[in-house]
Amino acid sequence: MRYTVILREHPVGRYIAMAPAMPDCRVEGKTRQEALERLRLTLEEWLKGTEVISVEISVPQGDRNAKRNPWLDTAGVFVDDATLEPMLQKIYAERATEG
Repeated sequence: MRYTVILREHPVGRYIAMAPAMPDCRVEGKTRQEALERLRLTLEEWLKGTEVISVEISVPQGDRNAKRNPWLDTAGVFVDDATLEPMLQKIYAERATEG
């Protein structure tokens, strides 16, 4: 499993490493390698007691005058559209030849 890590050199010669996906996983080390190793061990320990699941939530409908979220209104509208994937492949191919 791979995690994105932020590594920063502290002004006093120490390194701070953190995993943005897990806000409470933050460590320091005297060297870059020490900070990364400490973070790796911290993440492994943290994940031992962790379960990643999805939960269903209800989204309040609100009143008719409330501002709608266009992203939620259109989510999944192309799920059964057989022409979407070929169209996307053409777009990606065209973009690749432009650059």
